[in-house]
Amino acid sequence: MPNPPRPGRHWPRPETEYEWQDGWARPEPPRRAAPPPPQRPPRTPQQQRAAARRARERRRRRRRTFFLGTVVGILALSGVITVLLPKSVTGEPEATPAPQVGSTQLVAPVPYGTSGGPSADATPALNWGSVGPVQQTADTGYTYTAAPAAPAALPEFGRVDTSWFADAAFLGDSLTAGFCESEYDINVGGALICGYEGVSPNTIVNRTTAKNPDRGDEVALDVLANAQPAKLYILIGTNALVATGNDESFLNYYARMLDELRAALPNTALYVQSVLAATQETVADDAPGLAPDRLASINASIQQLCAERGCYFLDLNAEFSDESGYLLADYAQPDGVHLTVSGYNKWVSYLCTHVPYNKNNPYQAGSTYYLSDELQQLLADIP
Repeated sequence: MPNPPRPGRHWPRPETEYEWQDGWARPEPPRRAAPPPPQRPPRTPQQQRAAARRARERRRRRRRTFFLGTVVGILALSGVITVLLPKSVTGEPEATPAPQVGSTQLVAPVPYGTSGGPSADATPALNWGSVGPVQQTADTGYTYTAAPAAPAALPEFGRVDTSWFADAAFLGDSLTAGFCESEYDINVGGALICGYEGVSPNTIVNRTTAKNPDRGDEVALDVLANAQPAKLYILIGTNALVATGNDESFLNYYARMLDELRAALPNTALYVQSVLAATQETVADDAPGLAPDRLASINASIQQLCAERGCYFLDLNAEFSDESGYLLADYAQPDGVHLTVSGYNKWVSYLCTHVPYNKNNPYQAGSTYYLSDELQQLLADIP
């Protein structure tokens, strides 16, 4: 018989359990493990199909119950709303209190109404079947809104660098000749300069030989026809307009000049610049024809010629004019007509900021429409 454990000491509990028999502790016989639960035999295909049909039927019953409950709820809610709505909305006749005779109540006539009363017969009822669109005529006062027109002059649109002028040409008188290398040598990206002293539109039309500071005597139309530039900037007319009284003849020659240039340069974009005014002192002394009021009319007519022929018009005169319309003295030479070097730089800057938008234009970094080289490469395939 094992000794009982002493008090105060902890003996490990044996894993074997004992039972007392006749004063002896005998180990219990090992317990048998519980038998496993009986397993259902696997379902046959017929039983599986039957179980699936029963499951589908249960789902259908649940859906039908939910649908019927929803319909009943909607009908109940509609009934409650109908009860709460006023009679005027539900279409039921609503009693109208009779006006009090002799009272100060104002009663307005019912429009298009025939609901009785003294004026019911005099008020015609509206025939709703005849209401519809009515064609407007000049008698009924229709209005016509034209489509937005193109801008009168090419507006400021970003800033390109001077490489924009690499495939361009400049045609004009001594003002344009200032771009030549033998004159001020202004950087215009290698453009072809066809500037000739003393020329006018009739010189171009009549193919008169003129002298270029860099190349000598030549016919401007022949030089341009051989070069076929992509862009042509035109500023001509100062010499012909110094004197007054020849407006009609000048404009006729100007129109013929544009037609000749268009015929000789069918793929060239023409940029026509307005004629510049002279300084106030020069206009008063030597060049009355270059006064602001006269040039305003001449330039407006030139702009109209451009619109008729699809040419770009650049209001260069507005860039160089003071508040009274005269040439700014800060950019004028002592003769009051020709420009200084700073004037030419301002001229080039103006042209660089007045270019029709194209994603391939060489916009300068920081310009509103500047595109990086990577972005230009990504857009290269977009028409």
